[in-house]
Amino acid sequence: MKCTVRTRNQKNVFDIPPIASLRSDFEIKKEKDVSKVRILETWPDGSLRLAMVNGKVLSIVVRKKSNGFPESVEINGARYSVDVSKIDSSHYGGAEKSAKQTNGNITAVLPGQISSLQAKPGQSVKKGQLLGILEAMKMENEILAPCDGKVRAVKVEKGQTVMRGDLILEIA
Repeated sequence: MKCTVRTRNQKNVFDIPPIASLRSDFEIKKEKDVSKVRILETWPDGSLRLAMVNGKVLSIVVRKKSNGFPESVEINGARYSVDVSKIDSSHYGGAEKSAKQTNGNITAVLPGQISSLQAKPGQSVKKGQLLGILEAMKMENEILAPCDGKVRAVKVEKGQTVMRGDLILEIA
């Protein structure tokens, strides 16, 4: 994801990994420069609170718009406006990435709550068909069928909270 941070004097564009794949350690690329980042603490909603960038600890507060996307970021008390110039989905990492398929199993790639389920055991599905909605940080992420097949089992129910890696359903 490309993220633009503007200050009065300059505009910086950073290449950040999709939120769904953030680990505690990752790199941010700005042109030819690479910064090493370690997440130290997060807020209850999952947003960053403390991070170490190239050995320096930073306090971070993300202010969000009503649609859930970042409006500004406060780093060590200095506020910066944020313009997310490329969104791969309804929530950073791509709607198709709110669940991933491995060997017929579809698992959650981010923590959230199942707000809708359209899939039922025995139902035939087509690739790209909506199977459910995973709500995370007030954003709805579509769970799409990664291939044609038949739903073998649904392992969650509407309203259930899932964590990253939890099995959502199986397609044969």
